[in-house]
Amino acid sequence: MYSTALAKRPTSVMSAIRRPPRVSSSLFVLALAFAAFPPVSAFAASNQIDPRAQAAPSALPEPALPDRGPASASSAASGAEASSAAPSAADTLTGDEDCGALETARRLKAKLSYDPLTGYGVFERPELRASFALGVPWIVLDEDTSLKVAAPRPGSDGPVFPASTVVMLQKAFASAEAAKPPHYTVAAIVIDPGHGGKDPGTTGEHIIHGKRLVVVEKNITLDVGLKVYAALKRRFPDRRILITRTGDTYPTLEQRVAMANSVELTDNEAVIYVSIHANASFNKTARGFEVWYLDPNYRRTLISSPSTRGSAREITPILNAMLEEEFTTESIILAKNISSGLQTQIGSESPNRGIRPEEWFVVRNARMPAVLVETGFVTNPDEAVLLSREDYLRRIADGIYNGIVDFVAYFESMKGAPPR
Repeated sequence: MYSTALAKRPTSVMSAIRRPPRVSSSLFVLALAFAAFPPVSAFAASNQIDPRAQAAPSALPEPALPDRGPASASSAASGAEASSAAPSAADTLTGDEDCGALETARRLKAKLSYDPLTGYGVFERPELRASFALGVPWIVLDEDTSLKVAAPRPGSDGPVFPASTVVMLQKAFASAEAAKPPHYTVAAIVIDPGHGGKDPGTTGEHIIHGKRLVVVEKNITLDVGLKVYAALKRRFPDRRILITRTGDTYPTLEQRVAMANSVELTDNEAVIYVSIHANASFNKTARGFEVWYLDPNYRRTLISSPSTRGSAREITPILNAMLEEEFTTESIILAKNISSGLQTQIGSESPNRGIRPEEWFVVRNARMPAVLVETGFVTNPDEAVLLSREDYLRRIADGIYNGIVDFVAYFESMKGAPPR
């Protein structure tokens, strides 16, 4: 593929900033009650209690519950099975059944931190923290919401929570679980070996040590594409790994992007598109690999405007701009990761020409993060020799594969539920 675009390096990607928690006026009474207690961070490590551990800590054993028998008491100190299993019928509170702190933590599937000297403690899961104090009829949820409850009371073996309080805590944790941000995944990856069939792409012909060498772009892209495809299938057996051609056929450019755009996704799923090519230049000394992404200045219609008038039609351009910005940022990150992967694999033999913006047909028409990889110049004699070698093509495939895997990990860590 011949190109004349100049290199243009992207700037940095902004990071998210979490707002500090709000403290409402309704917490005034609770703040007074907790004023004498140290913060959770001041607790000794020995008082960090996790019911998911292999055995309950001896510092705070669970009191025997008269109407549940010894089996229930031992289950409060059980290992990960008790914490991760779905609540059983026995976990549903009935009558006036009260619970010790460890049993409450087990039912909430939460980590318990408790200071017996102050009577202050916390139940904690990634999506919610619930702070309590002995004798105080309030529980603080995430430092900004108060929950009126029947106060926990001292017991012979630690805090005891009234049944109604445990039920309210269960409801609060269930609501937090339902409301937590969804976890986004890259559910599909489309690999597009460029050209094929009647379209050979670019061709390099050279005389190397007295012998004629011919390297054809469509053969290089298919070889590398199949290797990347197979590696991704092995790495992600539960994801949809697609390839636009598996032989010497010619899908049109429209058919290639149509395959990618037709992938059915849920609201929390994404698809990425990687097109593989070989480069050419009238300058026979030009060599190296590069990765292209869509020029950020190019604007397209990603969301169609409703046929009716009103607010939905008016905000469509805004939604388009937001989605375009998101795809551009993710395409740049994908390009960087693949470029880094190639640098590791072949950078010692082929110069890294960086990542560049351009309006190639496939990247501007694929409605998703999309990049086009140029693996090297078939018009350069030295690089043509490299591109004719099976071991070199394997390393190119490994570089592209590693870049894709790194992007998937980045995408899913950044778009999952934010850590607390």
